[in-house]
Amino acid sequence: MQGKSVTLLGGLGLGFLLPFIVVVVMLFATMGSAGAEEACDTSETTGKAFGWPTDEHEPALGYLPLGTARHTGLDYRVSKGSTVRAAEEGEVVSTDGDWIKIRHGEGLETWYQFFESKSVRVGDKVGRGTEIGKSGSGTEDGPGLDGEHLHFEMRVRKDDDGDLEPEDPTDQIGEEASESASAGCSCEGALVGSNNQQKAFNYFASNGYSKEQAAGIVGNMIHESSVEPARLQNTAPGTVTKAKAAIDSPLGWGIVQWTPAGKMIRPSLAATNDDEKKVESLEWQLEFLKKQLAGEGPLPEADAGTKLRATKTVEDAAVAFGRWFERFAGSEDLSNPRYIQRKTAARALLEIFGGGEGGAGGGGCGAGNGDIVQTALGLAWDTPGHGKNRSDARPSYQEAMPKYNGATDIDPYSDCGVFVATVMVMSGVDKDYQRRSTGEQLKYVRASSKYETFDNITDVDQLRPGDILVKGSEGGEVGHTYLYTGNYKGGDGKTYNAASASLHGHVPEATNVYFDGFTVARIKQSGGGEQDG
Repeated sequence: MQGKSVTLLGGLGLGFLLPFIVVVVMLFATMGSAGAEEACDTSETTGKAFGWPTDEHEPALGYLPLGTARHTGLDYRVSKGSTVRAAEEGEVVSTDGDWIKIRHGEGLETWYQFFESKSVRVGDKVGRGTEIGKSGSGTEDGPGLDGEHLHFEMRVRKDDDGDLEPEDPTDQIGEEASESASAGCSCEGALVGSNNQQKAFNYFASNGYSKEQAAGIVGNMIHESSVEPARLQNTAPGTVTKAKAAIDSPLGWGIVQWTPAGKMIRPSLAATNDDEKKVESLEWQLEFLKKQLAGEGPLPEADAGTKLRATKTVEDAAVAFGRWFERFAGSEDLSNPRYIQRKTAARALLEIFGGGEGGAGGGGCGAGNGDIVQTALGLAWDTPGHGKNRSDARPSYQEAMPKYNGATDIDPYSDCGVFVATVMVMSGVDKDYQRRSTGEQLKYVRASSKYETFDNITDVDQLRPGDILVKGSEGGEVGHTYLYTGNYKGGDGKTYNAASASLHGHVPEATNVYFDGFTVARIKQSGGGEQDG
């Protein structure tokens, strides 16, 4: 909020209890592609940090923080054998005893207790909504429930050296946990992400800013507005104040709390022919802010943009945006505790959305994101039954294949090897991947130091998302290759766990794993290590 202070949102302390949505997808197009086909929801919603871990959405017992009746999580009364789902994308770090614990970045974990059976192991990567086991029964210390139920906790590290401590997850749960939060998201959509924080991060990371700088911007937004486009200063999260109702307010309004509100609203209404709904959209406000930082539009902030682009670390980006753009009260004092909050939020966002500082970055279907799975899901249809021609392919694949592969031989859009190679090159995971021919691709992964290969995997539980299954053409046998993605829900409501094309058969689309003499190739940078089991 430029030139004004703002009340910290939601009592979230040092910025740890933020909506950490991670199903991470990058933009493939700028705001100018708003008319392109969109396969994912781009509605303006703040979203929730976590999906429900069970089909029961009302806890029988809530979080009780104090006294002898302390209860450190939520208890859901569900029958033994009910599905338990990961509330967010992360890595399984413990399956000891009654517990499964999933890490969602440094300093944030979710804990699940009481299982009849477990379907994950330590080291497994899970997505939002991935089944991790079947619920069981158990006895908690009072006032916790006894018998058949699931106990769910959120644990947060409140300082650099401290242990993980329980926090109330109540307000952070509220969206259905799908099998893959980004499975339906399109590379060509105007904004991509499962909530506004993710969409804003993806937007700036796709428009010339480093992921560190993008996280710095959004870390500030979270403390300004919760990234709610129609939020007026000093209103509760989720409160919508229409643009025309806020236009004469002296307070801040919008994702960065433009102050006074009218200085952004008036020129925006004029530019949109009085389209109030558009001015209240996340899409419009991100574009408005981008132009400001570029020194363009009615409110240029070129100096802030220059200083932001000069930063290298996420902490410096968070400070630069707060100091030179937001200019909150006391921002000239770099020891102001508000900087600690904004840096903390930005670090968490970078860890979740960008793969950590210096990591591969991104995730999602955008080029160079370092994420095999989400690139594949961004290029392949999420249902089976499509044709073999270019026009049958998803629009994102029609654009990506010529750019990142360039195959022109017969039926290139239905070639299985072309699809896998396009994903590997576009994601940036392996820009040298053999462009076509399953036989040559099999030789490549066997010879390349980038991969581990396994010839004896016959159980889907031994696969990891991003694994390539490939076999060459030998003795008259037809070769094939495809990608294991982990479970995701298709547009037809069915669950799939792979994506593939089939030469002369179909363009890239949803499918399921099968084993028929395939070699599994696993990129070492994406989970290396020896295969268990």
